[in-house]
Amino acid sequence: MGQARAHLLASLWAFYLTLAISMVTGDLTNDLDILWGNSKVIYDSSGKQTISLTLDRWTTSAFRSKNTYLYGRIDMDIKLVAGDSAGTVTTLYMITEGLWQFHDEIDLEFLGNSTGEPYTLHTNLYARGKGGREKRYKLWFDPTADFHTYTIIWNQRNILILVDDKLIRQIKNNLMYSVPYPNYQPMRVYGSIWNADDWATMGGRVKTDWSQAPFIAYFRNYRAIACPPQQSSPLCGQSSGNWFNQELDVTRKQQLQEVDANYKIYDYCTDTKRFKDNLPKESTVGWLANWSDDRTIKSTPDSRIQAGSFLLKLWFRPIFINFFMPTSSCQPMMSSSYTFQESKCAHSLRHFALAKAMGQPRAQLLASMSMAALYLILATSPVISDMTDNLDMLWGNTQVLYDSTGHQIVSLSLDRWTTSAFRSKTKYLFGRIDMDIKLVAKDSAGTVTTLYMITEGLWDIHDEIDLEFLGNITGEPYTLHTNIYARGTGGREKQYRLWFDPSEDFHTYTIIWNPQMILILVDGTPIRQMKNQLRNDIPFPLYQPMRLYASIWDADDWATQGGRIKTDWSQAPFTAFFRNYRANACVPYKTAWICSQGSNDSSWFTQDLDEEAKQKLKDVDDNYKIYDYCTDSRRYPNGFPPECGSQ
Repeated sequence: MGQARAHLLASLWAFYLTLAISMVTGDLTNDLDILWGNSKVIYDSSGKQTISLTLDRWTTSAFRSKNTYLYGRIDMDIKLVAGDSAGTVTTLYMITEGLWQFHDEIDLEFLGNSTGEPYTLHTNLYARGKGGREKRYKLWFDPTADFHTYTIIWNQRNILILVDDKLIRQIKNNLMYSVPYPNYQPMRVYGSIWNADDWATMGGRVKTDWSQAPFIAYFRNYRAIACPPQQSSPLCGQSSGNWFNQELDVTRKQQLQEVDANYKIYDYCTDTKRFKDNLPKESTVGWLANWSDDRTIKSTPDSRIQAGSFLLKLWFRPIFINFFMPTSSCQPMMSSSYTFQESKCAHSLRHFALAKAMGQPRAQLLASMSMAALYLILATSPVISDMTDNLDMLWGNTQVLYDSTGHQIVSLSLDRWTTSAFRSKTKYLFGRIDMDIKLVAKDSAGTVTTLYMITEGLWDIHDEIDLEFLGNITGEPYTLHTNIYARGTGGREKQYRLWFDPSEDFHTYTIIWNPQMILILVDGTPIRQMKNQLRNDIPFPLYQPMRLYASIWDADDWATQGGRIKTDWSQAPFTAFFRNYRANACVPYKTAWICSQGSNDSSWFTQDLDEEAKQKLKDVDDNYKIYDYCTDSRRYPNGFPPECGSQ
């Protein structure tokens, strides 16, 4: 792998880390930095280090981990301030180091109290700068009498907080419901002690008694089984136990129920005074996540469909049309230009056509796929062998031919009675996909040939990258229609006239999808870029794997000149040809994703536009782009979408 692997590893830390195990069990000072204040390192009777953090009227104190982590299990033994600790707050937390307005944070704050009164454990979560998810607990022991173990487990499924290995709180990853969750920014571990007598004890009514100072808390046995961003790391999760995929078994669920019933004293999810209009979204989506998780059919490596008992049966046209769009919204529009409404209609009808032809549900659940597979280890998977090694022929008149060199060509044909399609055997989370295509020759009006990537989860939150080639009458140019869906939101259409006849010979069409952007190229020339602007709350495909599809179908109600030119079935069959499928991408392997194995070119993962590419993109915009949703003032009379102007 050599330089390619090193290059990938060096650039991944801001999004997806090499999954490396960092088991910290040595001296605390090997793994923690003492930051300020009266922080001391002392030794117990066995010679192990203990850190004492002290608070007085003039100074706080703190430490932090030397490493940052993207996911991990953090354990720390803590003995809290004894006696009258009212007004003090002792903390153990994880926090990102980027822009504050987008920061992530997992908080354990121990709120002191008057002598003889119990401590309160205050927990909170911030994701992309949004917090306010407080839950509080009274502990079932005196946390000042001895050391107790406090644990944060953070993986791609959930965040778990444990006390002495008893689960007290779970925060699920509900990104699919647009609830922010820490999933791409590394965090560092901190411990501190500070004064907060304006709110910490009985809402600030009990103040800090400085005559009791100094207030001292003790920390020992720091353990981090986690994923640090280190280029030389081995693989994360191979010998680290089950934290990376950890979910709740029956015992954990019982623990959580017991703590909720007996020790939880505040829950923002039930605070109707604070949330008078509506409780937070995550308060109401949990039941659906639980329901679907319990009912999902686990897939085997060879299974094509993973389905729950509640999946929509999209082979029945009226149900499909009524569910996804009112029938009235799909009437052909007789206009000279392609409209947004036509795009919405066409997009839904295309997937209806595919679902009907497959005789299988169009909407499918990702819940059956291990979500551990959402984060990467670095190796490579370029697909350069026969097409049938890497593609499944789905339906219709799909044929495998051979050229003069013995290489396979897949032909997709359309007639009055049937469409045809194929798809990749493998799903990808990021990648570079190349395909050589020769489109339907001569009178192709009314036909649409497609190359696209799409997720297989819930339709409402699906991601999709579309290249659709809209046919035309003999002698008139094809239109390349592009669109991008993220978390179920599309409407990002851009259309182009190609600078060649795509039916005369094969041309290469490329999709590059990485954490920074999506790039579409034709014969190596960039024609469209969509940047990742999740930090501005603009949806971007980031965590759901996609499968590649290609198809040909009839769309003469909208595809050619707004539906005015119909398909001439006397010219059928309409045939398009595909060859040289290449996927340099991240493919699933056990509980991780393998990226770019065996390839010397890993540049796609960090690819951006250099000055030459930017100029080529501008030339295409100036000379070949015929529609751009970002300039459609009739469609957006009150202002363009937020991503426009920064793409």
